[in-house]
Amino acid sequence: MDCIDQLLLDRRFKLQKTQYISERFAKSPNITEKCFVSDHLLICHAVQDDSILPLIRESFLRAYRYVKDWFGYQRDIAFALWMAPELIDLQYMTCLSCDENFFCAPGSQNGIKIILFLSPLSCQKNASPNSLTATLSHEIAHHIIREISGASNLTMKRKESADLPMWLEEGLCQLVQGELNPDFQKYCNENIRRSTNWYSMEELWKDLSSCQDVGKAYLQAYKETKSFVRARGKTEVIQLLHSNRTHDVNWNDLPH
Repeated sequence: MDCIDQLLLDRRFKLQKTQYISERFAKSPNITEKCFVSDHLLICHAVQDDSILPLIRESFLRAYRYVKDWFGYQRDIAFALWMAPELIDLQYMTCLSCDENFFCAPGSQNGIKIILFLSPLSCQKNASPNSLTATLSHEIAHHIIREISGASNLTMKRKESADLPMWLEEGLCQLVQGELNPDFQKYCNENIRRSTNWYSMEELWKDLSSCQDVGKAYLQAYKETKSFVRARGKTEVIQLLHSNRTHDVNWNDLPH
């Protein structure tokens, strides 16, 4: 494998100062292989991960079909999973000091929607089929929500452009994830019952990772979105996502 040393990593990390993640992500030089799941689903991986491709293929296909069905999305979308063989490869690709649980749907390259994550050989949690399928569904949902709504990849500029609020995008992704992973759903519901002192909705418009308590921000996004979908119905919420593309909806004015 090619060596990604600290000097190279430091150079990549400097891009955080000038570029959004949707502009700076790049494939690790150690990801040299391709595995086509279908004519529109691709896994890019390192040689050392050949043995786990059946797990990745099954989880990827199941997640893709589930999310398309959830949102009633009929067309096929080209997706590529970039599976980092080691944590340092994932950090190189994102220019972030992320941990092994990090998944990301940063944007597109050459018309293909990209998802970044760490190989199950380097992250035991990702070796669980249910957990992997659920988390991949979360990332696929990001792309499909943006496709439906016309929402920007530039999550830190959402408020300035009156774009789809991040609390709703992240909340919908977590709802889908929870349906495929009951343990995740249980974890969220238990923590909601124990939590107080929530953020204002204004603070949740942009990238939730910018909040001081990131876990609380994501939990609140799940809570608010779950209530919103329950009150309005999934069909109406999806219709509102479509309306966002033509700016025919003001998310600030919608009661939950």
